[in-house]
Amino acid sequence: MTVSGVYTSVLTDLTGALATYSEYASMANNADTIGMGIAITILMRVKMRFRSKEIIAGSSIILATLSIMCATTDNPYVLIVCSFLIGFFKMFPMIEMILPVMFILSPTGDRGKFYAIFYPLAIGFGQLSSYYFAKMVFNNSWETPYYYMAIIMLLIAACSLIFQHNQRFCRKLPLYQIDWLSIILLSSSFMSFNYFFVFMKQQAWFNSPYIIGSLILGMLLFGLLIYRQKFIKRKLIDFSVFKRSNVKHSFILLVFLGIYLASSSVFMQYSVGVLGYNNLINAEINLWMIPGIIIAGVMAFYGFKNKWPMKYYIAAGFIAFFLHTLCLYFLISPQMDIDYLKYSMMIKGLGMGILFIGIWFYACLDLDMSEMMGMMPIILSFRSFVATAFGGALIGWASYQAQWQSLSDVSVYWDATQIANGMQMYQSAMLNSLMSSGKIILGTLLWLIIPILVLVFTHHYGVFKHRRLVLFRRAIRGNSIKGFKIK
Repeated sequence: MTVSGVYTSVLTDLTGALATYSEYASMANNADTIGMGIAITILMRVKMRFRSKEIIAGSSIILATLSIMCATTDNPYVLIVCSFLIGFFKMFPMIEMILPVMFILSPTGDRGKFYAIFYPLAIGFGQLSSYYFAKMVFNNSWETPYYYMAIIMLLIAACSLIFQHNQRFCRKLPLYQIDWLSIILLSSSFMSFNYFFVFMKQQAWFNSPYIIGSLILGMLLFGLLIYRQKFIKRKLIDFSVFKRSNVKHSFILLVFLGIYLASSSVFMQYSVGVLGYNNLINAEINLWMIPGIIIAGVMAFYGFKNKWPMKYYIAAGFIAFFLHTLCLYFLISPQMDIDYLKYSMMIKGLGMGILFIGIWFYACLDLDMSEMMGMMPIILSFRSFVATAFGGALIGWASYQAQWQSLSDVSVYWDATQIANGMQMYQSAMLNSLMSSGKIILGTLLWLIIPILVLVFTHHYGVFKHRRLVLFRRAIRGNSIKGFKIK
């Protein structure tokens, strides 16, 4: 679950060592998620073709090789390709782990109970590993995490070859029935969108023909994929699932979640640019998200067990993000105690855990296994790539505009006065523009909670009360509702 082509906690060290744009590392990070989504489309076919030992040992050896390639390359394009392949190949051994763990945690097959335990573990281990990777790079070099993960992958392969059985999951199925053309169309479409979202700021937004071309190409390839799925016998993705109310509503919620998750870039600019913290300190602060994630899992466990209303659980997640944003809004200043950030990170972890569990659970509501497996590639890529990339592009544009506006406002006063050693004022002006843009973005995100809560509280979440609708109609028409009861 931890192995990756780019480790986000050391992203600045990686781009500095390669002497390249940070956009290449961000594109590689998104490519990892895209590879995971593509792998899900053929997950069960591969599981039925190979033994568990072959899947885990073979994939681990490939992952070790790709990790070494990432550590030894100086080409960002190699890093992007390796990240895509790492995301693709790590899904196959991951499902070998998830399936038995799912039946251990929830023998009855209760998805709510499984998500309440699995997601806090997954997100919590991700934050913990990010801290240790940052510590490795701080004490050694940027290649260290890749070599450590390569060693761990080889140890997993050795354990698999020594201890695992040789039995098959079910009857052997061939691989030639996989629609490889659809996989190529889906991969190419997502990677085009990846370039579009990541390089928008670097390429001057829509002034660049590459940005416009990547957007058109991504939409065209995705349209061809949808058209092809209508006529083939063995569909790679069943797009009819996306017509359901719960799936469409979940996609809207994921967009808002992605915007709030992308707002972490504001915190990174403030902590690195203004406060001067390094990656290790930031990773240590992020560890305080783990208590909030655990609380979210406990709330989900008892909430799903006692049939709590889903809308209140999801609303609590967005309110937690609102409170986290509010804390950052008031804390941004030239000097600030780092301990205050820890409490806001706990609130952020609570919101992230709630929304990761709640939105995924609602999106999979009333879907059988085949429908859920057909939906997962799109919704996983949308949650971890499209939504966050869209939010990052939006916040990046807003930050860029707000910084220039702040510098323009300051320059008016500079032009009207005479300042000795004016260049010495440039650094403080840049820091002020960073803080000013952060305040503007965070303040705007605070107002975003209003339409989100309206959307959440007006949705039924699978529980539609016809009696309440009747009472509402009678009240609108001016008829008496005396004697009627909601329940």
